[in-house]
Amino acid sequence: MKGLVFAVSVALACCVTTCTALTCPTCTLADTRAACMQASLVTCNQTNPYCYTIQSKTSLTGEKWVSRCGTKSMCDAGKITNRVACKPTETTSNCIYCCNTDGCVGQPGSGASAAVSISVITMATAVMAVLLKNAAGF
Repeated sequence: MKGLVFAVSVALACCVTTCTALTCPTCTLADTRAACMQASLVTCNQTNPYCYTIQSKTSLTGEKWVSRCGTKSMCDAGKITNRVACKPTETTSNCIYCCNTDGCVGQPGSGASAAVSISVITMATAVMAVLLKNAAGF
């Protein structure tokens, strides 16, 4: 019985931290990151589990922000593109950011934001599992 309680508790703990749907602002050609963050939120589905943001800048249009739900492959492609095109201190730049916290919009210089939130969730789940295991007496 203790083992069943432990297994159910761990499953619930994992679901609480990972089963909620992500919400992302949806903006098109917003002038600032702050304006994009104020856009209406959309609930992402399982095939688009990231908030995907493009920050582009040219001398003609200035800085523009686009944000929506995105796929892992879009984010992976963005990492490759950023090596060449992401130069936020220059006149022309195109940067792609991905994050996985509700309402997030990519922030320059915060490439580790998604990894940090996943690490915190993983650590909290592991701590809870150990505490529940000890409380169950095995």
